[in-house]
Amino acid sequence: MSFPTHLGRILDAYGVRSDTKAALFDLYVSMGDEVLEVFADLAESSPSLDALHPEDTTRIRAVVVERYLRRNHPLWIAGQPTASLWHPRVAEGRASGLAMPLARVGQAPSPVLAPSPVLAPSPVLAPSPVRVTPWQPIPEGILMLGRNAHYGGRQETISFDIVAAELDDAINIGLSVGQQHTIPGSVGATSGTYDAIAGVALIWEIQPNVYKPSGERNRSIAKIYRRHRNWHLLTLAAALDWLRSQKCAVYILRGEALAATHEVNPDKPVSPTIVALHNRTVDEVSSVLGIVMSDTGDGDGLQLLDSVVLNHALRKHILRNGPSGSIWRVNPI
Repeated sequence: MSFPTHLGRILDAYGVRSDTKAALFDLYVSMGDEVLEVFADLAESSPSLDALHPEDTTRIRAVVVERYLRRNHPLWIAGQPTASLWHPRVAEGRASGLAMPLARVGQAPSPVLAPSPVLAPSPVLAPSPVRVTPWQPIPEGILMLGRNAHYGGRQETISFDIVAAELDDAINIGLSVGQQHTIPGSVGATSGTYDAIAGVALIWEIQPNVYKPSGERNRSIAKIYRRHRNWHLLTLAAALDWLRSQKCAVYILRGEALAATHEVNPDKPVSPTIVALHNRTVDEVSSVLGIVMSDTGDGDGLQLLDSVVLNHALRKHILRNGPSGSIWRVNPI
């Protein structure tokens, strides 16, 4: 893939280095045309365009994230959906996914967004049936649904984030060190894929967007992180609640299959601790929500293989080994 012809010609005419152009294109595919606007601003402060190196483009991502949050965070507070930060790769930078505010969580009420039925602070405000989470603290924020909004640009992805209620907090989170793979302003997310046509969903990731503050790393968000420390429990609960409302077959990846699914570098394997934490999170949330899970069998494997929820690596794993021991089935209500 490459830039659209007219954009490529402009960059070539101005003498942009080929390696810088490649790094810029990767950002453009991931984040859209605002990357080029920020690059133009960066170029104005550079002595010449051929002096810009690939590492200079790292500043572009930070500026795009901050501009994105300043523009869209007030809209989310007002209950309005927006374009996603991360773009589906198949669109090659020309189209975005969707960032949809679902509910307001925490103690601050919203005149527009209804409280989440799972994370509602008050049984008076929540729709029936009411389920009030035992996990405290519940951070003040916006429960967000991302559709085709995951870093890497895979299609049919879904993600559930709690974006900080205060814009400055959201920006600080969005600019912190970490994976930053879903909606910016969120400490972490539950992600998966949803094949609406086949009626199948698979949750395959409960992953932080930012690293836990330690020493100087992410020190500026230490207090915010403490308030949001239950993100993994809350986002998984929200994901399961939303998916069950879609009346689809819901599956969850087991921790034992994380390495096979994400094609982890053998030199940096998934630790037993990560596997245990993943499974413990799933067990705790399913217990609180009254969800019963079962191991999967051949019928489940066929249903998963006939959908688009599996990535290439997990598809190969299931074809070779079957789904049992790798994926849980969420039993219908």
